[in-house]
Amino acid sequence: MGSSTVGCLLKNHIAREKAVKIPRLMVDTGSEATWIPRRQLDQIGVKPEKRQTFTMANGQQVYRYVGYAMIRVNDAETVDEVVFAEAGDLILLGARALEGLRLWIDAHGKRLVESGPSPVAKVVVPGPVPPNKDQYPTWTGIIIQGQGGPPLIASKTEDTPGRQKKKGRRR
Repeated sequence: MGSSTVGCLLKNHIAREKAVKIPRLMVDTGSEATWIPRRQLDQIGVKPEKRQTFTMANGQQVYRYVGYAMIRVNDAETVDEVVFAEAGDLILLGARALEGLRLWIDAHGKRLVESGPSPVAKVVVPGPVPPNKDQYPTWTGIIIQGQGGPPLIASKTEDTPGRQKKKGRRR
């Protein structure tokens, strides 16, 4: 399979008016991180936040500084860690940035395409499922911690939750 490249706009995540265009990055799903030349990161004021070990494709381990930046590809934008690439390092758009951008590689067309809506975990509540389970709940009034919220669902045989029915006294 061949490789694909893409251009991006890189911004300082704090001072967003500081930006630089990166004309070509190799899209690499085998790399978790995005690698940008140190000179361009310095140009927009991205600061090294930590030093990390990376294993290169040939098995060699290298140490590089990592900072934070906004990455924009077409209309998609995300904030991610970026590696301060040194001379000889490849310039890469990594898998984590692709996920944040919600893009995936169309290998046949050698291009990036939108991956669609993000999947979300569904909460499963034990017990009977109400018919309006997929409606967005609405509440009015002020909710104080421990109070308010949706009404409790009780079966027909129960009284108010937490109270027990009084039984007749035996003598």
